[in-house]
Formats: sequence, C-alpha cells, structure tokens
Amino acid sequence: MKTLAHRNIPITIIGGGIHGVSIAIRLLREIPTAANRLAIVDRYPLPLTQWRRKTERQGMTFLRSPAVHHITPDALGIVEYAERHNRTDEFAPPYAQPSTQLFWDFCRTMLTELAAYRVYHQFEVAKLRWDKGAGKFPFRLISTNHTGFRSSCVILAIGADDCAYIPPEFTQWQRKYPKTVLHASQFTVDSKDKRDSGGKIVIVGGGLTAGTLARNLGERGHNVVLIARKELKTEQFDFPPIWLGPKALTEFANETDFRRRYDIIQQNRGEGSITPDIMETLVSTSNIDLYPKTCIRNIVATEESASAQRLQIETTRSTITDVSRVILATGYQFDLRRYGFLKELISKYQMPLVRGLPCLDGDLQLRPVQNLFGSGTIAQLQVGPASGNIAGASLAYERLRETLLRCL
Repeated sequence: MKTLAHRNIPITIIGGGIHGVSIAIRLLREIPTAANRLAIVDRYPLPLTQWRRKTERQGMTFLRSPAVHHITPDALGIVEYAERHNRTDEFAPPYAQPSTQLFWDFCRTMLTELAAYRVYHQFEVAKLRWDKGAGKFPFRLISTNHTGFRSSCVILAIGADDCAYIPPEFTQWQRKYPKTVLHASQFTVDSKDKRDSGGKIVIVGGGLTAGTLARNLGERGHNVVLIARKELKTEQFDFPPIWLGPKALTEFANETDFRRRYDIIQQNRGEGSITPDIMETLVSTSNIDLYPKTCIRNIVATEESASAQRLQIETTRSTITDVSRVILATGYQFDLRRYGFLKELISKYQMPLVRGLPCLDGDLQLRPVQNLFGSGTIAQLQVGPASGNIAGASLAYERLRETLLRCL
C-alpha cells in the first residue's frame, strides 16, 4: 500500500467506520478518479473493525435499522445481495431489519470494492493542525508514530465509541472493583471468564444495549438482573422515523438556538428503548429479572478469591446477593474535547460547543476552521437525532457532496 507520508491529499476522512466508509463509497461511485485524491485514515488495519467488535461484544443478532439503510447509496443493495445468496430469511419482520451477519457479509463485499481503490490507510491521528493561509493544503495530520501528510479538506467521521459514559455515582465503585464493575464497552457476551460462573450478572441501563446483553446472557444460562432508573420503554426504532424526512429536518434547521436543538435531540432519542422482540424475550425468560424504576444505593464486596469476586448490591427495591459482574450499559456521551488530536484546534480557534457537540454550520463545517467537516454523532446539532445512525451517513453526504466535489 502506498504510504501517506509527505503527500498532499485533497480529501481526508478520519474514521473508517460506517460513516467514513459510506461517504467514501458514495464519492467514489460518483467520481471513480477521486481515488487518487482521497484517503480514509483509521487506527485499525481494516475498515469497520470497531463496528464489528461492538456488535459481537453485545451479542447483537439483528440490526435495529431497516434494510434500506446501509453503507451504499443503493436503497435495495442489501436486499438484492440477500436474494442472490438465498438469504432473504435473514430479514426480521416487520421492517426487514437484516441479521448482523448478513449486514456484515454485505459490507465485506462493499469493502472489496473500496479496497480496489486503495484509499484506506491504517494511520492513527495524534495531531490535526490547521495552518491558516498555508496554501492549498492547510491541514497537517501527524500520526502516533510521527509520520505526516497534508490535506485540503478533512471530514471527521468519528462516533462516540471513545466516549463511554459512567454515571457519577458509579465511578467510586468502578475504582473499587475494576475487574467486576465494567462499562458495556469492556465486556464481551461470550466471555469465558470463570468469575461469572454461578453468580448473578447485573446490567444497569434501559436501552437496546442493556436489553441485548440481558437476552444473550440469559440465553447462555446466566442469571441476569436488569436494573433501570425509569420504566422500560418498548420502541421499534431509537428515534421517530419522521427525522429522516424534510418536514422535521426543516423545522430543526429553523431553530437557531443550538442549546434548544440539543434539547430536541434528547427528547427524540430519550434515554434509550428496547425493541419489541427483545422485550418479549426479557419478560418471558425465567432467569432474567427486570427491575425498572430502581436505583442502586451501594455496592460492597462479600467474597473474593483468586478466581472470583462476589458483590452485594443494595437497591431501592431489594438487596441482590452473589453478584459476579455489574455491567454498565449506560451508553456514550459524545464530547469533542475527549479526542486528543483535536484539543489544539478547539482551544486555539475557540470552537463553540454545546454539551461537547460542535456548533457546525449548515454545510457541516466546524467553524471557524475552514474545510473541516463532521459526519455521524459529531454532526447532531445540524443533522438531528438520526445523525449517528446508519441513515445519518446519507443525510450527511447530501450536505457534504457539493463541497467535496469542489475540493476534488
């Protein structure tokens, strides 16, 4: 693979996840010759690595998004792929959500197409600098191993995976029991760690990750307790589908107060919900106990050996004993300041933020820096509640398209 060192690249996408790959495929399909002027950089050797690890870690068997939302501009792309391979039974009713394996196999085919262009590079960005007035390539990207290159236009296709949220009341218990109180991003469903043998697994959270983990651990024979601060909500999607249409997006764009936009996003995404099929399993599985409208008051160790630690959890409902794990399925809280390679830019140019989210302009540009754009979770204050989802990649590309074509 051709090295990036000392090159001048017109368009650089930082992030090889769903959004970064989707934007690149759309651009290359429109202009195949853009391959020589485009680079996707990511810390992992292969695209979509973090997405695949996340779904495997949770034990996710079906996506929440319908089949029309995927990484290419062809609305029926994954459906046609399933038909060609006699796998149409891998769409879940009622909205044809693809199985995780089908979605990954389809993506792998698309990644073969992407690989032919040789635009993906393993390159972990340590510093991103903007030398205003430095000419046609004002951005300087420097890797963790001190190599670098320049670019005219940079798209931040970074999600919230590096921003795991630990509720303040749990920080003391996580410090005290670091091997037993874990965020969901640190836990794998098929873990063979002996510490789980015989003990209850307590999951904290009321969203899809919490429900998926509870279901899969329950199906593997574990005794599971799911604790949520509020009543568990059952929803097919994680935001109202109206947010994919022009009416809601136009009204959102007409709201000029970014703090109000943030509140609108929170109201529409809420604090998480569980799909009907998973909720049905949780309710009907005998070794899964649901504790809605419950808070944890204290966690103490009751037993510890070389291979296992047992905890006792005092809740507002009852005391749970013989707990082998506490998994915090408490989600992620995006904060641009948590990305070290951006700290210098944020500080130097005083980028306006609302709760860690940048106040992008209508073209998804992170003002006042010119030709620095965002897609995915980072673009929520412009794209709305769907921004971080698979469908959000299409919405972002529609905004970015004209600018990207000019940069080429």
